[in-house]
Amino acid sequence: MQTNSFTHIQNVCKMSNCLVVNTNRRSGGLAMLWREGVEVAIQSYSSNHINSLVKIDNRINIRFTSFNGHADPNVRDQSWEIIRRIGRAVKEEWIVGEDFNAIMDDAEKKGGRRKPRTLMEDFREVLEELALVDIRQQGR
Repeated sequence: MQTNSFTHIQNVCKMSNCLVVNTNRRSGGLAMLWREGVEVAIQSYSSNHINSLVKIDNRINIRFTSFNGHADPNVRDQSWEIIRRIGRAVKEEWIVGEDFNAIMDDAEKKGGRRKPRTLMEDFREVLEELALVDIRQQGR
């Protein structure tokens, strides 16, 4: 979806504010929506991330990063560099949402060919380095 056609979704969701990053061909594209009265400061964004500070109860800052890792494993290291750069600057509580396009082990893989061990090791290394915890949804 492109930015100019996102207004409809924004209206349906009754969100007064948003930032939309256009898709790049058939992949990528991110959107962040928030209600009126919620204080959000966008820190940086690209086709793979939206990095923001969200003020909770007018006093507590939470870092929220919407992240979409490169689908192409040959350039996945660029994704890890983006998230590392953001992580080095984080001073507050941090939530990272969306899709890393990576798995930590073969048990997460459903169908298709197995992933090379090095890709899984690189992903685990990034999570460990940044002290990120994978919270899995039930049924996924």
